[in-house]
Amino acid sequence: MTLSERPDLPASIILAPTDPIYSLIRREGGGSGRDRRLDLFRYAPIPACGNHAAVAGPALGAPAAALVVERLSRSGARMIFLLSLCGSLTPDLRIGDLFIPTGGISEEGTSRLYQDGKIPPPDLSLTARIRKSCRTSGLKSLEGLIWTTDAPHRETPDKIASFIEQGTLAVDMEFTALSTLAQFHKLRFAALMVVSDEVYKGKMKIEFKNKEINQSLKLGAHIIMDILKQDFA
Repeated sequence: MTLSERPDLPASIILAPTDPIYSLIRREGGGSGRDRRLDLFRYAPIPACGNHAAVAGPALGAPAAALVVERLSRSGARMIFLLSLCGSLTPDLRIGDLFIPTGGISEEGTSRLYQDGKIPPPDLSLTARIRKSCRTSGLKSLEGLIWTTDAPHRETPDKIASFIEQGTLAVDMEFTALSTLAQFHKLRFAALMVVSDEVYKGKMKIEFKNKEINQSLKLGAHIIMDILKQDFA
């Protein structure tokens, strides 16, 4: 497939940074059959949303996520939800909890190539819909600033303390780049994350394969899919 070709891609996308999250969204959305390939990533329609939406990925890290979103934007995508994992910088966010980023501080190199200055926030309306859907479902969620880094192995104690002082509640690898690209390409973008590790205690507690994390990801996928279903009802 050449870059000039436009696949039959829905306008609404759930972006998955890793293969396991991609597979979970695909499975929870009733997907079957073979994935479709588009350059360096794959995508599949989501039958639960009447095939008016698709899951795409993997897109791990800011540079890879930017490559995927660039291709998606040229292929008809106009609205992107990120379902991802994040690290917690506060005892108010524990492993398995839901987090809704409302803004970000960048320590990745991608966003600065699209604009200088402050990172734009995600789409306020979509973020509000995620918040409302969580509350309607009786799910507890916390929201606030997130720190996006290209080097998770350089999350040193001093750096963590500095970002906590700046008011960040969580850390990830894609959010600020995606929020910047969304503004650049005039896409609607919002994110919902599940806490997979805690880094505020002076040492990391990491539990990526925790059953609670997997269950929270399933709940997150259904929250986003329910929003998309409402759009096409």
